[in-house]
Amino acid sequence: MLSTNSISRIALTTINGEPAVPLTQMPKSWQRIAEGTWMTEPRVYTAMAQVFLAKNQGGHILFLERPETQHLKSAYCEGNGNLAWEAVTHYGEMFLPEQYPDLHQIRRQLQAQEFQQSNRMALINIVSDLFEELGYDVPATFYWTFLHPLERSDLFEIRSFRFSEQDLAIARQFDAILHGGYVSMLRRLIDSISSRHGYFMEHGCGCDSHLAKLQPSDSQFDYAIPAEARRKTLRAFFWSIMEEYMLFEQRSATRLVYADNLTL
Repeated sequence: MLSTNSISRIALTTINGEPAVPLTQMPKSWQRIAEGTWMTEPRVYTAMAQVFLAKNQGGHILFLERPETQHLKSAYCEGNGNLAWEAVTHYGEMFLPEQYPDLHQIRRQLQAQEFQQSNRMALINIVSDLFEELGYDVPATFYWTFLHPLERSDLFEIRSFRFSEQDLAIARQFDAILHGGYVSMLRRLIDSISSRHGYFMEHGCGCDSHLAKLQPSDSQFDYAIPAEARRKTLRAFFWSIMEEYMLFEQRSATRLVYADNLTL
């Protein structure tokens, strides 16, 4: 990993008029992605990662538009620079094809389980449908996030990623996907696909996540991202999850959100 000092000394380039870290200075994974063929827009996603890194390392926007904050710039760039580097490194790895779940293998493993088997198979079917729709244009963590309830003894258990001891190792990467999923067209697609199988993926504002059954009176609905909006929607999602991953460790949280029978 590059140090903050070495990052700050990189001579930036420009992409479409915006500052960008040169591809040669990006994590090796992004250099591989840029030349890859498994994604629809590998070069565009790589360019977005380059611009994201440059803007957050250099304090663009905040320090250009608010000169009274100049005395904070060095500390800001050091902190955000490292967090942005972690974000682009993470997603560079998670867009590599070998990181995606083997759904056939997971399905075979579930066939040996009896508890909630039909529910668990439905979840696999949801993720399979999502992959058929989105493929490699979302990172592997997108699919692993929605598969995560399979790791729980009760598929419908509600947990907070921030405060669940079982989920601490994956909290940052999975919560970023769930927050980024509020890009509205993508959210509608996810809900539409899950509704076909009788479920919704729920994510509360306290970073709690669980699978929920639809009530018997509810019905499925069909939604498809308009063809002309698909690429921009998925680009917006990618930018959003980079921001969410970067900001996760800067956001405060409290157990008071989840406490029952509070006596203060």
